[in-house]
Formats: sequence, structure tokens, C-alpha cells
Amino acid sequence: MPADNVGGMKPTTASRRRSTRSVNLSPDLIWHHLGQAYRVTIWPEVAFEKEISQGLWRPFTPDPRGDVFCAGAVMLDVRRWKPYLEFCPPSWQRLIERFSFHRLHALTALALGPALQEDFEDWPVLALLVGAHSDLRGCAPEWGELNAVRERGNIFSVLEWLGMPSTSAALEQLDALDLDLPVRDLRRVREILWQRHDVQLREGFRGVSFSPLAA
Repeated sequence: MPADNVGGMKPTTASRRRSTRSVNLSPDLIWHHLGQAYRVTIWPEVAFEKEISQGLWRPFTPDPRGDVFCAGAVMLDVRRWKPYLEFCPPSWQRLIERFSFHRLHALTALALGPALQEDFEDWPVLALLVGAHSDLRGCAPEWGELNAVRERGNIFSVLEWLGMPSTSAALEQLDALDLDLPVRDLRRVREILWQRHDVQLREGFRGVSFSPLAA
């Protein structure tokens, strides 16, 4: 009969693997894409970084259009988010947990769009729109410009900057969206909002009668 595995004997390969996985679990959000490691550090020093050599990390600007960001959204499951969110303020936790697939978008919006944080609490869908603004605008991420727009204006200034109708009706329609709507559908959403805006505008004009004798 083989002896039981008791104290003094070497741990099995399986137990060593379990131990390694436990040690490697970090509150930072860490994922890989094509052999490259990426991470988001914990609050309050939230930073997006990539590993350029073993243990050496450098900042990178997240872009939801890229495969790196999509890989992170897929790989970072609820189990990986749990320890990270424990370091976040309650307002951040509440917002991020409202999303399922788009949690990285929400985190990016919170970390890089501080001027809009109160808006995100009132209209969570804005975190998705802001997180994906580079795709909506067809350009590289412009976080500095976005924050300046909000600081100098209001929520309607942000809608206009995103290419949306800057109206209360559009904001209400956006707030009714599924928060896990695929990012690729956001351009189509914008088109529909403008179509509805134009219809409402035409109906408003038809409701006003003009008389050439009124002058």
C-alpha cells in the first residue's frame, strides 16, 4: 500500500499549481493579448499599463476599438473583478457592477473622465458612450478635450460632442438602452436618435400655422 501524503513529503504537482495560482491573484486587473500582459492598477492610482519586460510596466491609453481592450473585456470575469472593486469607492462599484461585458468601458470612463462622474451616476449609459467615444468620433481617444467640454458646458454639451442630439428626449432614449449593448451598435443608435429628432422637429413645425397676413 502506498504511504499517505503526510507532512515531510513534497507537495504534488497539482497542489503546487493551485498554490501558484493563489499567489498570482492580484487586486489589479491583469489580462493578456498575443503574449503581452496588460493591467489596470487599483484605486486611487488607477493607471492603464502594459508590461514591456518582466516586471516592468509602462502606461498605455486604452482604446475600446482595439483587440487589446476586447480581450480584457472577455478575460476579466466577475471573479477577477471582485477583489479589484473592493478597493474602489462605493459610487464606482455601483456603476461598474451595473455592466456585465462593458465593465472596462465604465472603469475607463470613471478613471479618465473625472469631470463627468456625477453624470454617470444619473445616466449610467453615458459611461459606455464616453468609454467608446473614440469609435463614435472616428479618432484617437480625446480624454482631455472631453473633460474640458464638460467643465465648460453641461451634459448636453457632451451629447453634442459625441455626435448625439443634444436634447432631453435623446437623453431619455439613451437611458433606456441595455447597458451591455454591443459597442458596434452605438453608431446605429446615434442614427436612430437623429431620425427621431428630425421627425419630432418636423411634427413641431407642422403644428405651427403661418399666415402671410400675420405681418
